[in-house]
Amino acid sequence: MKFRIVFQAVKFCALGALLIPQSHADEWPIFRGPDQNGISKETNFKTEGDVKILWSVKVGLGHSAFTIADGLAYVTGHNGQSTGTIFCFDAMTGDEKWKYDYTNPLDPKYYAGGTTGAVTIHEGVAYHVARRGQISALDAKTGDVKWTKHLKDDFGFTAPTWGFTGAPVVKGDLLILAAGENGLVLDKKDGSELIKNGGGEAGYSTPYLFEKDGEQLAIVSHKKGYACIVPATGKQYWNHRWMTRYGVNAAEPIVSGDYVFISSGYGKGAVLLDWKGPGTGDPIKIWQSRDMKNQMNASVLVDGHLYGIDGNERQDGTGLKCLEMVTGETKWLEESVAHGAMSVAGGGTHLIVVTEQGELQIAPLTPEKYEPTLKAKVVPGKVWTVPVLANGIVYIRNEHGECVAVDLRK
Repeated sequence: MKFRIVFQAVKFCALGALLIPQSHADEWPIFRGPDQNGISKETNFKTEGDVKILWSVKVGLGHSAFTIADGLAYVTGHNGQSTGTIFCFDAMTGDEKWKYDYTNPLDPKYYAGGTTGAVTIHEGVAYHVARRGQISALDAKTGDVKWTKHLKDDFGFTAPTWGFTGAPVVKGDLLILAAGENGLVLDKKDGSELIKNGGGEAGYSTPYLFEKDGEQLAIVSHKKGYACIVPATGKQYWNHRWMTRYGVNAAEPIVSGDYVFISSGYGKGAVLLDWKGPGTGDPIKIWQSRDMKNQMNASVLVDGHLYGIDGNERQDGTGLKCLEMVTGETKWLEESVAHGAMSVAGGGTHLIVVTEQGELQIAPLTPEKYEPTLKAKVVPGKVWTVPVLANGIVYIRNEHGECVAVDLRK
């Protein structure tokens, strides 16, 4: 088939109700989407034929993902010297609406460097945490500063080796950040401290919010593992030790019913835990293996199967893998994707994949095989950042900040 691009089990159905504020169905206001699961519910997108690039921009070095809200697209980049920038574009035309600069070194440690954390949009405010710890709350439409804080200067946290990379999440008046071993909770209105439960070194994932037995919970990663906390009080229910090389726990956990799935790269692998809820003690390990190693981006769970990038960048055998969650059995592996990235669309019908070399691929989502029905080279490599589908348009960026909005509307 030829492709062409035109330029211009029952438990798995019991996903806990997430505590992210409701957004428009076709928007993506937070990293991994409104349900924090990497799944877009929209169905108005092409699965074959030609595609069109609506617009393209350059934002500078980095790997931060797009977020989309109220017709605006947000992404960050770095000028290669000492300045990081939050950009806001018209999501349909690519016209720049505003940008906000902040001081931050490039920090190119074993990669090109640049910005990493995504912007979070909530009730007209854009929240962002920079790698060195700057916290910004900006007017989402104008970029005007509402308030700023600093994780080190104001709250005493030490940045992990590759900096703070988790996106902020909001529940009610609480702004929940990936900092220390148990996170940090601020008042979203002014950045004042509400909950700080100890110190330690943060991991690299975004706090994952969920509900269990009527209680509002979050799982945060840190250098030595993953902790389950109550954001409103700071109470810790459990702290699962999960030591990885370099202390890198970057992938968000996946919670489905009583199951908690955790995965890391650098040869560590994955573990499936069983946790019955508050008051039941620590989670129990069901299985642990090296058959799914999410170095940077978390897998996506659909109908009892996990789809994710297995392995490290620049490593033979790395690729897109499908794994049965309850057993840990590998269903298939597609090495041509390499250390690219993916998300899920159609509420679970299709994979939207970008290979490490910048080829967009769309394939039916099935544990039987990986067989793309659409392929189009859209950006040069290297691409490690998850593609974002919103309103029929998929937003993609590479490490040099070359961004494209690809029109997939039928």
